[in-house]
Amino acid sequence: MKPATTAVNALLQQALLGAAVESFGLSHQIPILEFRDDGPADHLLSIDTEMTSNVRFDPALGLTEEEKILLVFSRVNLRYVTRVACDDHANLLLEFDNGVHLRFAGAPREATSEPWQVASRTPLDEQGGYMVIATYDGGYAIWDAAVTP
Repeated sequence: MKPATTAVNALLQQALLGAAVESFGLSHQIPILEFRDDGPADHLLSIDTEMTSNVRFDPALGLTEEEKILLVFSRVNLRYVTRVACDDHANLLLEFDNGVHLRFAGAPREATSEPWQVASRTPLDEQGGYMVIATYDGGYAIWDAAVTP
């Protein structure tokens, strides 16, 4: 495992393990999940990539991809994260206490955008502030106020 992947796993496990989905929806047409834990700040996941899940829908329903995403998000609303894992290709896996699994691809929808990002609501220059961006080339950009240069 690459050093950046190890760092991202440690940071996201600390931030999201045991956190619950507080809210979900669309922000500027980008799907989002907001998490809350016992800490002072929430965590926001923004998604601009393909999401897969173990939740299945009857094709006869004729749901759009956006509708499927929002319905899956409703299944994890108020549920606790039990597993967080990233790999060397910037894929992100989240598992919840009700058995729902979400996988966010490390490849973006458009070649110049970021597939997903997770950030605290705490400013990046304050204790507890962090941001992880899965980059369009399958890597990570990491800002963590707990790590000093």
